[in-house]
Amino acid sequence: MSDNESEAEKAKRLAMDQVEANANQGWIDFMVDLVWDVARERRQFTSDDVYDLYYAVPEELRPGTHEHRAMGPVMNIAAKEGLCKKANLPALPSRRRSLHASPRTVWDSLIYEGK
Repeated sequence: MSDNESEAEKAKRLAMDQVEANANQGWIDFMVDLVWDVARERRQFTSDDVYDLYYAVPEELRPGTHEHRAMGPVMNIAAKEGLCKKANLPALPSRRRSLHASPRTVWDSLIYEGK
């Protein structure tokens, strides 16, 4: 690994730590719970699938955050908790209009209940 890659990874980790620290912890916990729900129902998914569930909850019942970039740390938390792992697939364009089709990581469920 080159020095640039090492510095880039370090910068990424620091940025994700900062984003997570600035997000509403209640929102993070809620989103991790939604990842659990999605991972039980889908063999593979993206964060867009998690957001589909989030927006299905009535607005007055779902926690908010000003820091939606914290979805990256949410997915990392879910992976550390054994809910999912990154799939060996190319990223998919986001379906969320606000993200302008930016790439979304595909995740493999580790708790899929298969139906």
